[in-house]
Amino acid sequence: MGSMDISPEIISLIDEIKKDKTHGASELARQAVAVLKSAAERSQADSAGGFLLEQREIGQRLMSVRPAMAPVYNIVSRLLKTIAAEAEGLDLDSVKRLTLSRTDETINESLQAVARIADLGSALIASGDRIMTHSYSSTVIAVLKEAFNKHQNIEVVVTRSGPGRTGERLAQELGAYGVPVTFIDDTAAGLYVSTVDKVVVGADRVCADGGVVNGIGTYPLALVAQRAGIPVYVFCETLKFDTRLNSNEVDLEEKEASEVAPPDSLPTGVRVKNPYFDITPLELVTGIATENGLLTPEEVISYLKG
Repeated sequence: MGSMDISPEIISLIDEIKKDKTHGASELARQAVAVLKSAAERSQADSAGGFLLEQREIGQRLMSVRPAMAPVYNIVSRLLKTIAAEAEGLDLDSVKRLTLSRTDETINESLQAVARIADLGSALIASGDRIMTHSYSSTVIAVLKEAFNKHQNIEVVVTRSGPGRTGERLAQELGAYGVPVTFIDDTAAGLYVSTVDKVVVGADRVCADGGVVNGIGTYPLALVAQRAGIPVYVFCETLKFDTRLNSNEVDLEEKEASEVAPPDSLPTGVRVKNPYFDITPLELVTGIATENGLLTPEEVISYLKG
């Protein structure tokens, strides 16, 4: 079956994930699974083998579409492995049903992991805390909403989070929920960090050497937090742990240069760079809250070594 056979609808759904610069990695991983589900529902394959081949090909495209985001790769590769193992000797209809139920289960597991992190993470936040956060993360939003439900009197300082408006979206969601939010430019992070009790961020990937890949600007924030003696917590599901790549091997994805400087606003020959992610070394992190509990940096490294 040639790649020509993937339907245009599915191609455009894959493309949406590629172009999405607002959602965090967990959400995009769940979207990738939803694409496989949608492909299974629409499949024109006339045999179980053909159906599995089609799923694998779509899966391959999904796995390569967001190189910096480990969960997109992890969730799809695990799902395809599970289905391939369980599909032995099944007919087309059964393989389809299996795929639909496994995709639903996978999405639910990820949502449950986030709910567990929200529970655990909100327990790290005390009544009256002022929290600073940077770069959009659905997991961080879940934690902060849960903490707000528990305490009612927390405040959040949200950074602009680079030129892509992801911080704005974070501030909108928390503000609409009733959380008191102060919105600042990234350049003010050093000034404000000593006024907060904790810095909390999500992650798109935790590399094999422990480097935390997250929205650009996370590294300098972690540095100023360490200088000010403010703890930095990362909230992320273990789906983000990547045993394959070290920090220096990750593609940090470039966004449109026009976000940083309008086209033609600078002399020709001035190169504009707009990386999407940076890497925070684990020694700047106080702990990583996962669905399996709060891990110290040492525990993260031994988890990654497996």
